Amino acid sequence: MPSQEELTAIYAAAPPHIQRVVVIGAYIGTQVDPCELFQLTWQDVDFSRGVLRIHGSKKNKNASSREVSIREALLLFFKQWHADDMVKGIEFLIHFRGRNGRSIGVAWHATLKRAGIERRIRPYDLRHAFGTELVAAGVDVGTVAKLMGHSSPMMLLTHYQYVMDKQKKEAIESLPKFGHVPQKKEMKKPA
Repeated sequence: MPSQEELTAIYAAAPPHIQRVVVIGAYIGTQVDPCELFQLTWQDVDFSRGVLRIHGSKKNKNASSREVSIREALLLFFKQWHADDMVKGIEFLIHFRGRNGRSIGVAWHATLKRAGIERRIRPYDLRHAFGTELVAAGVDVGTVAKLMGHSSPMMLLTHYQYVMDKQKKEAIESLPKFGHVPQKKEMKKPA
């Protein structure tokens, strides 16, 4: 999973179509594949409500689509991209030289190299960063699962357990102090 510093470096080194992949993958949580990300068109963006409609992947037959809110700050990106694309008559959010994207492998690896990132980061890791950051921020797993298009929270409970363990520890430590438990300073060392 890329760190925030790596995301910043990747975005700065990326050509425009990969910049869009970074923003939509890491901050909307789409699958970076032909089923979701590469199918998005400008008709899927509701600027008045600030949401992106993502057509469900073939794995989740119960959800034909889901809506994910677009952060206010990111709406500015979407509006600029939209204006640029409408001038050129382009309908897909992810495109290269005016044609719908299908694969970004070559451009992705070149971007990582320009960003000075030597470790393996896959485009799919952008989605993983989205889920991890939400779970780490305390968003309940049911909501995260819905935002990511999972049919149940079980996927998150399995794959994001390491983040939830930290939250469990923090939850326990947030309980009110028990009056009879000595503080660290008051504890006596064994003789």
